[in-house]
Amino acid sequence: MRRRFWLFLIICFAIVIFVSAEKLTLDPISAPSPVTYGPFSGNDTCGQAFTFTVRMDKSTGTASDFSVVINGESSPSSRSLKSSSGSIEIGFYKDSSHTTEIRSTADYSPSYYISGSFDPKPDVLTQTFTIYPRLVKGQSAPYGTYTGTFTLLLYKKSSPGQGNPEDTISFTYTAAVDKAVDVRVGSRNANYDTGATSYNIDLGEISNGASADFGIFIRGTTGYTLTMHTASGGFLTSSNSEDKIQYTIIVDGKEYYLNSSIILDQETANYLYSKALLGTVKIPGDHGAKAGIYSDTVGFSMAVN
Repeated sequence: MRRRFWLFLIICFAIVIFVSAEKLTLDPISAPSPVTYGPFSGNDTCGQAFTFTVRMDKSTGTASDFSVVINGESSPSSRSLKSSSGSIEIGFYKDSSHTTEIRSTADYSPSYYISGSFDPKPDVLTQTFTIYPRLVKGQSAPYGTYTGTFTLLLYKKSSPGQGNPEDTISFTYTAAVDKAVDVRVGSRNANYDTGATSYNIDLGEISNGASADFGIFIRGTTGYTLTMHTASGGFLTSSNSEDKIQYTIIVDGKEYYLNSSIILDQETANYLYSKALLGTVKIPGDHGAKAGIYSDTVGFSMAVN
């Protein structure tokens, strides 16, 4: 009998394809434009907006969520610009109206970070976002250059704060406070904002002596020299008489017999100065001058040290 043998060949194989996940990165960022900060300004200082870009290297057919924050420390302490003279707090915002601040991983509320998502098989593999800087008015900032370095942290999830970031990139922000000093005069109860560049003092009838008070108001971001100038060397003169009436000025308790130029106050340190000096015009009681209207012009000038 003839035997038949059947050979069964079973071939088993497996095909394994390793598909790497998409990679999210931050493009290099251009340094934001510097801004000039005025510590005495009545308005906030809003710097020029700047952008950053999130990039995905390839599509994997699934949605790719991400989030971005600034710095890894709690805000706002990590958002200050520093100089040798002090610091200025700065905020970075998601909107041009500066209502929604971009904070850090320690601030988990979704309103505090930027989030986005790439669609499955997207046609565009980049997304660009805008940052709006703001420095709040009224901060004590003497003359100097203030800088701070901040870090954008990109997380591969819709909310940050867990695990390591996918990518980080740093940028430096700079604000300058210019050297500036100024002086105004006014009534003794005034201040710099209510003072003026010209102030008239009416001494009234001076036959028995007279005096009148006034204020000198100083404001500056750096050291200064305050100088007083008199047109007639400390004498009141009249257009209808050759007589002169000598007078003195007392400033913060110190009496000055006047000449053409007297230094009243000096400061040398880089500091934010806001001073009010009390002045008094004093006329002797026995002057022997003819009747008439006598006057003089006193000026105050500020120089930056």
